[in-house]
Formats: sequence, C-alpha cells, structure tokens
Amino acid sequence: MILFAKSNLYYKDYEWTLYAKNDPKVNGKPDNTIFSRKEGNEVIYLINKLMVIWSYRFVNTGNKIEKLIHDKMPSELTNQEEVQNWVEQNLKF
Repeated sequence: MILFAKSNLYYKDYEWTLYAKNDPKVNGKPDNTIFSRKEGNEVIYLINKLMVIWSYRFVNTGNKIEKLIHDKMPSELTNQEEVQNWVEQNLKF
C-alpha cells in the first residue's frame, strides 16, 4: 500500500536510481540492507513501510519522518533497521 509518494516529498534534492521491484533497498521489510538518505526511492520506501508498521495514514506524518531522516539522522546509521529504530525513538508529534 502506497501512503506516501514522490509528489509528497518536502525536499527535492534526492538522487533517483532505478531499482528492480524485488531489490531489498525498496522491497520487503526493513532489515540490515544498506540505506541512503540521499536516494529518493529508498526514502519513500522506508517512509511507507514505517507508516504501515506503525499504522500512520496521513501524509504529514510521512513528511515528519522525511524531515527527521533528511535533517537529523546521524550519519553512522547505515541500514534500514537502524534507521527504523532511530526514527521510532525520535519521531515526536
């Protein structure tokens, strides 16, 4: 289910790589797959996954997650699971 799309992104400075549908960077559940906050498709994928996992349904929640990842995520976080845990600890409403 797509809750958050490219058109919903607040920032426009992402790189856009083409991925195969089954690439773990944009498919499956968040795991130890390397994550790049500069890659738009990976950011959109992770936002959507987190919104589904946490039962969020509003685009503005996706924007809050995006801003956290874009502006405040520590550079030492390198995989999807680390990012998921960090976002969960730092997402405030």
